[in-house]
Amino acid sequence: SRQLEVYQNPRIDQFAETRFYRPGDNYLTINGEDLNVGAMERDIKITVGGVDCQLTALARKVLTCKPPTEKPPLEGGLQPEVVVKIGNVSYTAGQLSYDSPSLTSSVVVVILACIAAMLVCFVCLAIMYRRKTNSHQRQMKYLKTQMDTIEMKVATECKEAFAELQTSLNQYTADLPLGTPIVPFLEYKDYCARVLFPNNPHNHPVLRDLETFFLTMVRTMEANKYFLGKDRVYVGSLVMVVLQEKMGYCTEMLKQLLRELIDRTVEKKFQPKILFRRSESVAERMLAAWFTFLMHDYLRNYAGKRLYDLYWGIKQQMEKGPQDAITLEARYSLSEEKLLRATFEYKELTIFIAADSMTYTQPDMPVRVLDCDTITQVKEKCLDAKYRTVPYSDRPNANDLDLEWRTGINGRMVLQDIDATSRVEPNGWKRLNTLAHYNVPNNAVLMLVARQNSLYNLSLLSERSEKSTLSLKNSPTLSRPWVGTNSSSNSKDAEGQKLFHLVKPTEHGPSENQEKMVTEIYLTRLLMMKGTLQKFINDLLESIFSTASRSAPLPAAIKYMFDFMDEQALEHGITDAEVVHAWKSNALPLRFWVNLIKNPHFVFDIQKPTKVEGCLSVVAQTLMDACSTQDHQLTKDSPSSKLLFAKDMYQYRDWVDSYYSDIARLPPISDQDMAALLNEESRVHRGQFHVFSALNELYKYLDQYKDPIMDALEHNEHAQASRLPGRLQDMLALMESDQSRTDYDSSTLGLGYNSNSRLMPRERL
Repeated sequence: SRQLEVYQNPRIDQFAETRFYRPGDNYLTINGEDLNVGAMERDIKITVGGVDCQLTALARKVLTCKPPTEKPPLEGGLQPEVVVKIGNVSYTAGQLSYDSPSLTSSVVVVILACIAAMLVCFVCLAIMYRRKTNSHQRQMKYLKTQMDTIEMKVATECKEAFAELQTSLNQYTADLPLGTPIVPFLEYKDYCARVLFPNNPHNHPVLRDLETFFLTMVRTMEANKYFLGKDRVYVGSLVMVVLQEKMGYCTEMLKQLLRELIDRTVEKKFQPKILFRRSESVAERMLAAWFTFLMHDYLRNYAGKRLYDLYWGIKQQMEKGPQDAITLEARYSLSEEKLLRATFEYKELTIFIAADSMTYTQPDMPVRVLDCDTITQVKEKCLDAKYRTVPYSDRPNANDLDLEWRTGINGRMVLQDIDATSRVEPNGWKRLNTLAHYNVPNNAVLMLVARQNSLYNLSLLSERSEKSTLSLKNSPTLSRPWVGTNSSSNSKDAEGQKLFHLVKPTEHGPSENQEKMVTEIYLTRLLMMKGTLQKFINDLLESIFSTASRSAPLPAAIKYMFDFMDEQALEHGITDAEVVHAWKSNALPLRFWVNLIKNPHFVFDIQKPTKVEGCLSVVAQTLMDACSTQDHQLTKDSPSSKLLFAKDMYQYRDWVDSYYSDIARLPPISDQDMAALLNEESRVHRGQFHVFSALNELYKYLDQYKDPIMDALEHNEHAQASRLPGRLQDMLALMESDQSRTDYDSSTLGLGYNSNSRLMPRERL
């Protein structure tokens, strides 16, 4: 018998809404239930508007068909209906529209809701932005008002300080006796000696026209790996001293060594921009010395006055505020590292320096000091005022004098940095005595007196200060338990107690109960100091980078050497303009001018500028930045010295670029004209140095390298033709015999640099 199976009728789900046909839609999907339980594909027929829709797939809950690609023709523009016929039962699934879809009401509602929400958010954001903008504008306006106020205050203080400095300088020059030089320039030989031998400014020249021997000697020494950098510097200085009387010959030797140095740099593919930046060869040291010799007249006639004005202005401005005698931190400074960041109560006093007992006709001299000054600082200010027309080398030293406070007809008190009354802190620190410690009042009368056994005659010095006619030599400095050396390394007294003045050296900040200043406040001091000294700095840089001046023309040495560098660059195919720019900057501004700015005592007869070296270093760094071709991006973390001159740097770099381009456009100097100038230079300064001291020092190096030098000479045809090996042997033998009879190691070199190279025999040092 056969069984009959009965299933539920299939069900077709109605479309939730009209469906839309889009070109490229190849299939129409229809959902339902039990679609394939009791029927097969041949039992199902689908039409769209009466047009067959070919069935492509059948499953229990879904079937698909391929609808017609064009809308079936219907009367009245009706949309075609989708009809599914399963067996004899027909189901209408819905309509399939071939028109473009239109938004349904639900979609419209959703869209409108989204738009409304976005509008609300936009309005809220606009309100918040407006409030924030207004708040920011109010804050910026407030900050700008504050900045304008601070800037106006700083500008006013700068103008007043500069006017005071300029007035003081004018008064200083006006009060000088007739014929007294305003700037205490050193003599030519002393200037050259200090630049060439900074550790031993007492010097020496001779080596004559033995070009082959000279070049062979230098090449052989530099080829030895034990010929240290300091030896190269020293030999370069000695050679220049020896050749000073033959500047024409010296220049030719220098150019040849520079050619060889540039050749080595190019061949070994070293970084060419760093050439001449450091004295790492004899040629580089000779180049620096060459500029030193030939720039002397330009310094005396023009640029030196600007450098001295800058030094004098820095010194005067710094002395208007407190300066720690040990750490050298000052209230007024260009250097953030040397800025006194603590607040102190102090008063400016006017004291009077009594005339010497033997010269009662002289009036008491007023001196401005601070009540927080140490006794040594007061003595130095008094000496500056009393002996202002006397070169520093002829003045008495503050440590050889005592400061007496005249309190009545017979009352007198000797003031000292350290005595029995010095205050000792609980933690073992001892404070240096100040005028405030002794309660010295305003208008007090003090007197400088010679310490016991001192060889100074103050009455003669006093007369010298007015007439500028006497010549004195300093006596040996008397030993003292503690002297104001302005060095933290000497901050202990004879009893071993740690000394301090305003701040303790280990703290680098304020002492107890002193308020630490915030960055914004102390940076304002840097700005004020910079604004006060701006004209002095600009005048100096303008004199350095000027090709035309009424006072002094451009030194011929600069044009001659810069043209030589341009020729060498072309010869080696160097087309990068920054390389030649770097050579010129390294050779002259960085090796010559920066050295003098940091060490003005190389040019002037003044005290070693330990107190103002921080400010001078900032000016020197500014000069170096002006010569750089790289544009460094400044941030809040950049050094304050760079931030101080950030606005001025564009102008300074324009000066440098114009300086180099103007020099390049000047007519070239012929070798004949340059030779005449060099011969005149040698004639004017002939006999300025000690011959035997320089030759004796060079002999020490020759003796050490005699074997390789002799070998090099024997393999040189020109040397053989001139019999240089034999002549060198004779000279060495002569020097050996003289060494046993004569001590050439004179005091002119015994005080300073005698090379400590491992190659130097100790018996010759």
